[in-house]
Amino acid sequence: MSEFEMMKVNEISLDEMGNIAGGRVKKPAAKAGCTLYLIQPGDTLIRIAKAFHTTMNAILRVNPQIKHRNLIIANTYLYIPMRAA
Repeated sequence: MSEFEMMKVNEISLDEMGNIAGGRVKKPAAKAGCTLYLIQPGDTLIRIAKAFHTTMNAILRVNPQIKHRNLIIANTYLYIPMRAA
């Protein structure tokens, strides 16, 4: 899939200078029972899930903005569900 196709699928647009519209990544509001994680280049949902001792499906449930599990964008935020201690 091309960069353009990934941007279209994830509803990301560029301004006239080629920058992601909006300029900076905004930190989303807190969600009960979750922590925020800033996606790093090279991250995958599986690796993130393992690092937080959760599952990819649990992450997908609290992040309905993810349309395709294999397409996550670096420098955007994910909610990570936290297990009760």
